[in-house]
Parts: sequence; structure tokens; C-alpha cells
Amino acid sequence: MIRVLFAAAVLLTACDSKPGDSGRAACGLAALAGPTALLTQFGVADQTLAEPPRNLPERLVARIVAGPAFPAVVGRVDSSWVIGIEGRPPANVKPGFGVLVLDLSAKARGVMIYEGQPVEGAPRLGDISMGSATLPLIGIQLDPARIEDPRCPFFPDSVLP
Repeated sequence: MIRVLFAAAVLLTACDSKPGDSGRAACGLAALAGPTALLTQFGVADQTLAEPPRNLPERLVARIVAGPAFPAVVGRVDSSWVIGIEGRPPANVKPGFGVLVLDLSAKARGVMIYEGQPVEGAPRLGDISMGSATLPLIGIQLDPARIEDPRCPFFPDSVLP
């Protein structure tokens, strides 16, 4: 019930737009619809990452679903990735897992952080460290246009130092 109320509050806030401010409402809706669409893409053949990608940049953007974006540092332990998120989730959010998002050229776009359990059957690519929590990292490779409004990027470069 709390999650439903939170989602409703986010939508109402997003839709509280003034004339000439329609982009804010669209981005508010995209902040909820896009991450939901991302999870449905795990059901599409050949998109779920079966093994960790060979290369990732040293820094990525991590975003909590319908929440803030944070800078993240990327490291490696053996064949697994470790992504350290610089920041703490809002008090009402209990992160459960992260999804590494790659585009069709295998370029890392960022990491989306969800509450709950990871997608069933998705191989673990590594771990996410956020505050005192260690979360499983799974991954997907897809065309970002399927999940993201280009006017409202999930992983804005402006978050990185």
C-alpha cells in the first residue's frame, strides 16, 4: 500500500505542471513507466546478459526507480563486477537489486535500482554496494528507445563528477 501511495504522489507531482512545462509531466510518467518496461524486457529472448560484460567504464550513473540518480564507481572482483553507489537511498526505499543496462552496441548506459527480488532466472553479474547494503546485479542489453524517453534520460551524464 505504501508503494502505491508513493507512486501516486510521484504521478501527482509530475502532473502538477504549468503552461509550457509539459516536459516535467512527461518525465514524471516516464520515470515510472520506463523502469517497469525495463523489467518486462527480461522476457524477450537474447536480451538478458548471461555473463558479466568484459568492459565497463570506471564510473556510471545509478538511479533508483522513480527516484534520484547517483554517481557510481565500477570495480572488478575476479570475473564479477562491483558497483559502489555514492549516496544513500531515500529513507522510504529499501533497495533489493540492480539492473545493468547496456545499449545494442554493448555500451553501458547505467544501473537501475529496484526494490524487491531480482528477475527470476537472470544470472548474477556481480554486486552493488549502496550504504550498508550489498545487492545482486543482473543485466540486460537492449535498444534504450524501448524504455526511455530521450527528453528524460534515466542516466544523465550531469550526475557524474
